[in-house]
Amino acid sequence: MLEFRLYHSQFPLMTMRDRDIRSALMNDLRLSHLGDPDTAIVEELSIRRNGARIDVALVNGTVHGFELKSDFDTLCRLPEQAPAYSEVCDHATLVVGERHVLKAIELVPDWWGIRVVRRNSATVAFRDLKLAQINPCTSPTAVAQLLRREEVLNILISLGIESEGTRASRQQLCLTLAKTVEFSMLSEKVRCCLRARQSAGIRPSCDD
Repeated sequence: MLEFRLYHSQFPLMTMRDRDIRSALMNDLRLSHLGDPDTAIVEELSIRRNGARIDVALVNGTVHGFELKSDFDTLCRLPEQAPAYSEVCDHATLVVGERHVLKAIELVPDWWGIRVVRRNSATVAFRDLKLAQINPCTSPTAVAQLLRREEVLNILISLGIESEGTRASRQQLCLTLAKTVEFSMLSEKVRCCLRARQSAGIRPSCDD
């Protein structure tokens, strides 16, 4: 098992709530990618798997999903959330308060990153316990299902791929796209749509 030792500070440790972690992570990601037109930071990105959502998704040349677990959360849903993330994310990182670190190591796949967050009387700080690696088990169908129906149909038309058009459901169109388009191209098209939604100020859900 990966060894972990809590680090200490001259300031007293304070418990972290979800809103504290989310705000700090969003600010950190924005600063890291400031001025990059090819990067979007998306909150609450829907995954078509049991109603799961990616808490924060960093979308540029890859999709990096961040799952947040504050000191006030439990990890009981993590075994269900991790497979959903694993179907659509190129990289995934669990951002977790110190209370949950040791248990979290046991629950996430080996390729996930783990980022520990702590708050003291001065600031909120992140520490990468483990960096995320490339996902070995992405699902083309699940990636296609990140798209809205209109987005899928437009991609199929632009590529000259035959479909049933207005008669086909979003799920049917996604299956057609996943089966007929090379995965690297599919991933690029999906990321482009997610970034375009963010630029247009559209809530990034997968609703039909």
